Order: sequence, then C-alpha cells, then structure tokens
Amino acid sequence: MQEYISVKKNGYLNPILTFALCLLVYVLLGSTGSFMHTSIGEEWFLALHTLLEFLSVLFAFAIFTLIFYVYRQNSRLRDLVIASVFLIGGFLDILHTLSYKGMPDFFVPNNAAIPTTYWVIARFIMAVGFLLAAYTKPERTTRISRWSVLGFSLLVLLFLFYTITFRIDALPAVYIEGQGLTPLKIQAEYTIIALQAAAIALSLREYKKTGNRTSVLFATALIISIFSELCFTLYISVIDMYNLMGHVFKIIAYSVMFNVLFVHNVRLPYERLERAEELLKRHARTLEQEVENARLEIMETNRQLYKDIELAREIQQSMLPDRNLGCPGIDFYSALIPCKSLSGDFFNVFCIDDENVGFYLADVSGHGISSSIITIFVDRTILSNKLDTQRKEALLSPSRVLSDLFDQFNNSRFPDEMYLLIFYGVYNKRTREFTYASAGLNTQPVVLSGSKVFGLVTKDPFPICKMAAYHSPQYLDSKLLLKPGDRILIYSDGLVDAVNREGKAFTEKRLMEILRHNKEADARDLYYELFDRFSCFVLDKKLEDDVTILLASIL
Repeated sequence: MQEYISVKKNGYLNPILTFALCLLVYVLLGSTGSFMHTSIGEEWFLALHTLLEFLSVLFAFAIFTLIFYVYRQNSRLRDLVIASVFLIGGFLDILHTLSYKGMPDFFVPNNAAIPTTYWVIARFIMAVGFLLAAYTKPERTTRISRWSVLGFSLLVLLFLFYTITFRIDALPAVYIEGQGLTPLKIQAEYTIIALQAAAIALSLREYKKTGNRTSVLFATALIISIFSELCFTLYISVIDMYNLMGHVFKIIAYSVMFNVLFVHNVRLPYERLERAEELLKRHARTLEQEVENARLEIMETNRQLYKDIELAREIQQSMLPDRNLGCPGIDFYSALIPCKSLSGDFFNVFCIDDENVGFYLADVSGHGISSSIITIFVDRTILSNKLDTQRKEALLSPSRVLSDLFDQFNNSRFPDEMYLLIFYGVYNKRTREFTYASAGLNTQPVVLSGSKVFGLVTKDPFPICKMAAYHSPQYLDSKLLLKPGDRILIYSDGLVDAVNREGKAFTEKRLMEILRHNKEADARDLYYELFDRFSCFVLDKKLEDDVTILLASIL
C-alpha cells in the first residue's frame, strides 16, 4: 500500500513541475515589458506561423488517425470524442493558417478577423471536447460507428467554413484592426481556460481513483495548453511575440497529447502483449516438465488406485463361501465373473444350525466400487442375524430376512437411484424342505428333479430400493419339497444377457436347452458343462455385466 501511495505521489510531480516551469516562462516573458508586443517581420512571422501550424495540424491528424483505427478494437467513447475534436481542430487550424493576414487570399480577401475567429472556435470546440473526454469514464464503450463520427465532424467543418469565411460580418467581432483583441475574444480565451482547468481537475480526480498515469499526463498537456491560451489573451498584433509563444505552447501541448494517446492506445497494449509472450515462453519452457510430472503423478495415482481396487477385489473374493463349506445334506458349485475388477453381484452360503443351510444371490444395480460396497452391506446385514442368538431364527424365514433388508436399506444413506435384487433360500436337511423368497431377482431359479426341469415361482418379488415412503412390500415364503439328487440353479441376468463376437446373446432359451440336455448329469458335471458352454460362447468378448452361477445339489 505504501508503494502504491508513493507511486501516486510521484505521478503528481508531472503536472506540478509543468505548471511551475510554464509559469516561470510566462512570468519571464511578461517581465520583458514591451518586447513581447514587438511585431516580427511579416514574412518571418508568416513562415514561422505556417511551420508551427503545420506541426500542430500534423499532430492533430496523427492523433485522429491513431484513434480512428484503434477504435475498432477498443470502442471507447472517450477516444471517439478526442478523435472528433482533433479532426475538427486540425481542419480549422488549416483554415486559420490559409486565411491568415499576409497569406494569399483564400476564397475571400484575407484579414485578421477571419483567422482569429477560426482560432477561437477551434480552441473552444477542443476545450469542450477535452472536458467531455475527461468526464467520460475510461472503460465506457459505445456502439457508435467511427464513420458516423467522421461524417458528423466533416459536416460541422463545412458549416463553420461557410459561416466564418462568407458570413463573418454576421458573427461578433473578436479582433479589430488597429485596436487588437476585443473583450469577447479575451473572455472567450478565459472561458476556454476555465473549461481546460475543469478537464484538468477531472483528470486528476480519475488519477487519484485509478492510478492511471494516462490521466495525469493528459492533465499535464492541458496545463501547457492553458498557458498557450493565456498568451493569446495578451497579443495586440497578430504578428507579435505573444502570438508566436502561444503557438509554441500549443505545439508542446499537442506533442504531449500525442505521446499520451500513443502510449495508451499502442505502446501499452504492445508492452502488455510482449509481457504476455514472455510469460508464455517461460510457461512453455516448463510446460513439458510439468506435463511429464503430471503424467507421472497420474500414473502413480492410477497405480495406487488399481492396487487399491485389486486389494478390494481380493477382499470381496475372500468373502465368498469356501468351496468345501461342509454343510451337511447339500453341496454347492459356484462361479462369479465380474465385468470389472469389482462385482455388483454377490452370493453366500452359510450353515444356520445343524439342520439348516442358508444361501442367497444378490445383484446390485450398476457395477464397480459403489455396487461392491452394497454387496458388503447385504452380506453383513444378513449374517448379523446369525451372530445374534435372539435373531438367529429369523434366518430360517427368507421373507423376514428380505423385509429386514428392505428396512435397513431404506434407513441407510445410499443414493436413491441404487437398488438390489436378491433371492434367498433355506434348506432343511431333516425335512428336505426348501423355503425361499425373492426380492425382484430378474431371473427365475431352475430346479432339476429327475426328468423334470422347471422354474421356481416367487410371490411379490419387489426389489430392495428406497421406496419405503411409498410402498411397503409383503415378502412371502414359498416352500418346495426336495429329494436326493435334485439340483437348484440360481444365476444373475449377466449370464443370459452376455453377447458373443457376433453380438448374439446367450439367452435363457439356450440355458434351458443346456439344462434339459444334461438333466440326468450329476451336479458337478452339469456345472462344468454349463460353465464350459458359456465360456466357449463368449470367448474373449468383454462382458457388459457381472455373471454369477450358484448350483445347489441335494445329497
């Protein structure tokens, strides 16, 4: 903050020193007495006057041309105002020079009144324009066409040319031959000075707010212009020293304005562009290394992610039942083939007590990490009943297990779009009774009993989902009496929906044909026949869904 204040204080040195220097020159010139009212030889003065006016016109047109062409990029209203007044001022200076006393006649006989009138009107228009420009916010843009402004300015010039050149008698006198400046001319100069002083105040106020050096340098040019106008209030002859010094001050003011506007519209943007290019080059030099570092970081992150996923896969696989479970009265053959590293399918087999064996197959919506987490929730929720002696008997009723699972799922914070399908059954080795219930499993378990192959019918198979606020499902148990040699096949829809290289699905029809063709085979041979036929069908075609097969055989 202190550095910012210091920079702003130093910025005020330009107008302060300029004012002091101009005042010193003005006082020194005034102290020479009658010398400043000395008339220069007419030929010498005309030559110097023409040269100085030519330079001022050159600066005016240069400023107009500069702003006229950069306006297309910035569309700033302030610049448009400045361009217009410099165009008008430049042409009026040309008319002022060509109609100056002593120059060849320009349309009408030249005299001192016409060029003086051109001068006063030009200075007044420019002073008003400078005030409007200072009042306009620097960032304000407009959609006014630059060609419209050019046309308007030329129309104003034509009107002034005709009025001053051919109707000078209709205008108030600003100079009387032999008497010098009229009170109106002097008052006009002081009015111009007042307008420029107001523009200076606005520019310095803007600098105070924004710290933009363009504003303070513009104020500096206006200070020089004020001293130019002061000189034009003092001359008696149009060819005396005060008149000449007024033109010198004017040239200096124009040159400062050109420098300010050139820096603001051309040099500063290019400097910013150069800094941006240099910054871009520095970034380009380090970009390759940054990209390489980012690539290595991504590779390391992916490696760690794959490692974690592989670890999660091993954990999920470890939760699957042991192939040699040792439950009396029943054997199981199973396969779980995830389409990704982690599966949204899951199954489990567990001994409830000495007489009962429970098993289930769950299919969670989606695939991957989120679905695998739901499978863990399902397994822990069901098996938690086994650990609670008071709730252990609940495992004997599949409908109670599914109802409890529905309630637990709805009390969880799982996303509303998640759901799961599950088939749960309990086999009693003493009674050989199989009790089962389904919560929306979209495949029908198949029973192979002797020469019969048929599907199990389930009651109200409503999925486990976040619908407790709208529906309360009533899961019902179904019972089936089994005999030794019977087999029960439970599978997920990934089995029948899998497609081969030709895009053909495995289908439920193909599955039933395999089962009917091998209905007399024992459970082990049936399982491997089904698994081999499925593997040969899909070959190396990537699976789109998890595939789970659970085959139970009654001993």
